[in-house]
Amino acid sequence: MEPFFQFRTAEFTDNCQTTLDEQAGLLHATTTWQQAGSGMQFSDYFLEGFQFTTLTGHLAQPLRLELAVQKPWLAMLYQLDGQIDSRACALRPLIFGQGHQNMMADEAPSNFYTFQGQQHTCFSVHFTRELFSQLVASNEEWLGLHQRQLQQPEPFVLLPPGSVITPAQRAIIQQIVSCPYGGVLKKMFLEARFLDLFIEQQAQLARLLVRPASRDRDMLHAVRDFLDAHYAEPPGLLQLARQFGTNDFKLKKGFKELFGTTVFGYVAERRLTVAHQLLSLTSQPVQEVADAVGFTNPAHFATAFRRKFGLRPTQVRRPSQPVVAEALVASLAA
Repeated sequence: MEPFFQFRTAEFTDNCQTTLDEQAGLLHATTTWQQAGSGMQFSDYFLEGFQFTTLTGHLAQPLRLELAVQKPWLAMLYQLDGQIDSRACALRPLIFGQGHQNMMADEAPSNFYTFQGQQHTCFSVHFTRELFSQLVASNEEWLGLHQRQLQQPEPFVLLPPGSVITPAQRAIIQQIVSCPYGGVLKKMFLEARFLDLFIEQQAQLARLLVRPASRDRDMLHAVRDFLDAHYAEPPGLLQLARQFGTNDFKLKKGFKELFGTTVFGYVAERRLTVAHQLLSLTSQPVQEVADAVGFTNPAHFATAFRRKFGLRPTQVRRPSQPVVAEALVASLAA
């Protein structure tokens, strides 16, 4: 299994140690680099047609590396912490800031990347054009999104700069990094998560390309602003649609396409976020917090809270200065 790239900078390679672990249909390489107060670890999984790379560490100063490309590639890159800069990736300057992601293709035989940030975490998947074509051809909707890339194999950057990593993508990456299996089962698990990640990014691209018209976008943003202020007691969907001069079908469809969630999914997210802030910053009893954000059933509130944050409501309670709850809720809604 040939890697898609290798680091060629002498300053880097002279201070690296690599260990290999080969299993059925799967090769895992772990590379550790340390120099002058900085340290990085690269974890690479090589499978047929694609390669996972997880980069973690700390940098006392920016690290500039040359990547020697072994074969043409496409990549999904997710910058979790820190920043990566390139003067000419896919024929243009690129900056990946914290929380940003994209898909790109590059044909250059070598390139230079600068890694910055005291804490640095990056995850990427490199794969072949053949695999990309096979995946796109398997879904008629994707064919319409990638006609240019399929007809003219050339460097490209898929998403607009600053595209954020979605919660679903973060969850999939975490599953990949903490995969508990070994052998053939691990190989199958990683292949499945690669497909999940690819599908999530295609769904994000589709949402960007089918944004509603400008007038509809203004209306939908106004709806979201209204929900930010009235999340505790929102009107029904039909009433909400009438209030903003549209119908419930158009509201549901447009809101999901623009914001990536349903109207009431957004309300639920808003309620839980405000509840977390109230529990962290005030001494309000849990039941009062639940009531304040619109939960009438304490058990339902506790279940939803734990599902989102992984903690019970009482576990986020912090000693704090007295805060007027109404003022805090108003500031969070602003």
